[in-house]
Amino acid sequence: MSLRRRPTALGCVLAVLVPVAAAAQAGTASASAASVPPDTTFDIEFRKFLRPDNVFSPYYSWDGRLSLRLTVLRRGAGALKVTALVQTVGTENLGTRVGVGGTGYLLGVAYEQTRSSDLTVSAGIMHLSSHLTRDLDDKTDEERSRGAPIPEVGDPDEYNVVYVKAEQRMPRWPLAPVFEAILAPVDLRFRDVPLLHARPVSLNTRWTLWRSGRRTVVAETQHEIGRRSFNHFAVALELDEAGGSRQRLRIFMGGSPGGNLHVSPHIGGLRDGLSAGVRLTVRN
Repeated sequence: MSLRRRPTALGCVLAVLVPVAAAAQAGTASASAASVPPDTTFDIEFRKFLRPDNVFSPYYSWDGRLSLRLTVLRRGAGALKVTALVQTVGTENLGTRVGVGGTGYLLGVAYEQTRSSDLTVSAGIMHLSSHLTRDLDDKTDEERSRGAPIPEVGDPDEYNVVYVKAEQRMPRWPLAPVFEAILAPVDLRFRDVPLLHARPVSLNTRWTLWRSGRRTVVAETQHEIGRRSFNHFAVALELDEAGGSRQRLRIFMGGSPGGNLHVSPHIGGLRDGLSAGVRLTVRN
């Protein structure tokens, strides 16, 4: 990864996060419906990685995400959708100061076709770029002065992948599973020849373990298959707002076996190990 100046994205994230969270707590009734286009979803998430530590722990101790999914055009069963995600990765503290190691930006455009009430297929392109900071330089210098090894990330810090995706819901099966398969064979390089994507296949699942009123417990798995494959598993408690499903609070624990750090055009950055976090989803 190339080192760049510390971005101001964290301030932008916080500037957007605060009013969105306030609106969610206030009810997001007619005011947000009037100012936000229909078929819009905001996600705000914070995740902290837990022990045991690995070689990447000093550089990736927590992360925060702000994401937007927006339907910009719908005609019949087809829709044009845009995805945007900003992910901020935090280092372990630098003395008494909170360290921000980097920020990733993920942008995507896709055409989605609803084939039935339980099946959707889509095709699109995703762009991911990562920007590292001076805080990461400071943390690297600190770890080097202690004699600790400086790990290298095997994945690139930028992607431009084309993909096709299918999502199949099975509401009548036990645990009402949802299966998602993504095929992303090519990583476009605009200044070079296209490359075969290192992990061309992604398989994701969601299982409803328990539901009572507005409370749901789900289990989820995520697998990216190829070179430097990884697997992620999570269990979450989801709390929907009273009288509807426009807001959802999600409290989760998850983990990935291994001791590496992954950069994916589908999810951004992910460190192996145990983690816990919270996510607020607001839909319009």
